[in-house]
Amino acid sequence: MARITAKNASFYLDDSSATCRAMSGRINSVTLGQSAEAPEVTSFGEGTRTRLNDGLKDYELTFDAFYDEASNQVDAILSGLIGGSTVFQLGPSGSTSTLVKYSGCVVLTDYTINLGVADAATVSMTLAPRTGSLTRTTWA
Repeated sequence: MARITAKNASFYLDDSSATCRAMSGRINSVTLGQSAEAPEVTSFGEGTRTRLNDGLKDYELTFDAFYDEASNQVDAILSGLIGGSTVFQLGPSGSTSTLVKYSGCVVLTDYTINLGVADAATVSMTLAPRTGSLTRTTWA
C-alpha cells in the first residue's frame, strides 16, 4: 500500500465566475467524510433487524486555510461563494496524471474567519453536496 504525504495534496475550487482556482498553497488541512444510510426493512413481530444496501449516500468536505485577502485568494474566493454552487477537485496525492481525484458539485454552507491574538489568521469552510454524487476518478 502506497503511503502519501499531505504536502503533495492538491485542491481546486471554482470561484463565483466559474474560474478554477488552485487553493493548495494556502490550505492547512482537508477532510472528506462520506456516509451512507442503511435503511431498515424489519417487519412487525420480527426479532432481528434487516438492513438494505444502497441507502442514501452523503459526503461533506471541510478545510482550514491561511487567511489571505488579496484578489483571487482565499477570502475573495470563499466570500463570493457562500450559499452558492461551485465545483471542487481534490487530489490526495497531487494532480499528476493517473493519480486519484475526487470531485463534485457542492454548496459552500459555512465560511468562518478565525483571528487569534499572536496566531496566524485562518479560515475554515464546509462544502456540502449540491447535485450529483461524489466522483472518484483519476487526473487526465
